[in-house]
Order: sequence, then C-alpha cells, then structure tokens
Amino acid sequence: MKPARILVVDDNPTNLKLASDVLDAEGYQVAQAGNAEEALLIIEAHPPDLILMDIALPGMDGLALTRKLKADPATRQIVIVALTAFAMKGDEAKAYSAGCNGYITKPIDTRRLPDQVGGFLRGILGAVKATERKVLVIEDDPPQLKLAHRVLASSGHHVTEADAAEAALAAIKNDRPEVILLDLMLPGMDGLSLARQLRAQPETRDIPIVAITAFPEKFPEAAALEAGCDAYLVKPVDTRRLAQEIESTVTRRRAPQ
Repeated sequence: MKPARILVVDDNPTNLKLASDVLDAEGYQVAQAGNAEEALLIIEAHPPDLILMDIALPGMDGLALTRKLKADPATRQIVIVALTAFAMKGDEAKAYSAGCNGYITKPIDTRRLPDQVGGFLRGILGAVKATERKVLVIEDDPPQLKLAHRVLASSGHHVTEADAAEAALAAIKNDRPEVILLDLMLPGMDGLSLARQLRAQPETRDIPIVAITAFPEKFPEAAALEAGCDAYLVKPVDTRRLAQEIESTVTRRRAPQ
C-alpha cells in the first residue's frame, strides 16, 4: 500500500528529526528540508501530499513559500500545515491567509501529531464520510496493516484487524463487518480460500470484499473475482483512493440487481 508522502520543513535539526521520526514510525513516507530552497527541490522531484511548514525559516519564510506553492497550479493542491514556536495573536489568521490548510503550535505533541496529520489528510485521501463503516482489515504484514488501519480510521471508519484467515473468521463471528479489505497472500489459508468460504456461508455471503495483493501473477484479478471478491487492488495502493474504493464497493454490492 502506498503511504502518504509528507515533507517536513524546519531549520531546527532537533525539531526536524523529531517530527520526521514520529511520522516515519506511523508508516508515512517522510522527506526533510531545512529551508525553502531545499523544500522546492524536493517538491519538484517528488510532490508530497502534505507539508509540515515551519513559519520561521531562514531566507524565504514559511508563509512566503506557502504563498508561492498555492499560486502554482502544479502545487496548490498540496495540504500545508503551518508550524510555529512563536504563536502570537493574529499568527493563525496570517497562516490561513497565506494558504495554509492547518496550524500547529510548537512544541509538537508527539502523541497527537499522527492523529493531527491524519485529520489534515482526510480531504485528500478520497474519504467518503457520508457513512461510517465497520471495516475488517485482514493483512499479515504489520506495517501494511498499520497503514491501512490509519488511513481508514482517518476517514471516519471503525477498523478491526486480523493477521490470518483463522483470526479473521473469529473476528467476523464476534462482530460482523460491513466490508472486508483482504490481503490474498496470507499464512495458512490464503485469501482466495477465505473468500470462497465466506461466500459459501449464508451469514457472510453478502459482506463486500476488496481484495488486495502484491503478487498479481500469483493471485490474478480473474481468480479473485471468481472466488467472490467484489474489487481488486494491486499494491502499492494509493492511500488517497483506498477509502473511496471501500465505499464504492459497498455501494455496488448493495445496489439492486
């Protein structure tokens, strides 16, 4: 699954490392820049989904850089969250006026930062928040499981997890999900076998299933659909599309035939 790309721009090495380490541990793809010039080079080469922008940068400051990015059609869609250690009356209004999408004061609360970033990313993750879904994510790779959980939870869904087919069956029996995100490469019973078993049981045959795999040659789309899956995604999956794919799969499954 393709993680969201985050650029941290801060001229303080300690703050730069702290924010980057926290977000990297959450599964995000993190880049660093110590000034506006470095940031522009990174943005041109690999446009991020979100920028944590220190306002007090040497040379071109963070607000000037934000205005530059928001004036360019190629970069104006990037979510920019202002960071400042000198919060004064009117600073927040200045940040929003420059084009920032959010505002965080330093020192950063490392316990809250992942949730804050997840909240700011909701608008670009393809989230469809009209309905909160109970989603079961079945994935045996811990980083992939954590990333999928965070993306879907940030979109407003209630997420439960299982790392194998047997654990998934127990989870489904305990609390029936509205939709399942199913990795096809599982230890023991693979995802195709699990999908067939779910479709064979009256109590689970109507649960929408989104198949996901890093091995399309081993688990081709035709085999997944034949096993009863409703949708098919190949890793790395763009996190901006995941919540939308979950919702559209539920909608298609429930549509009158």
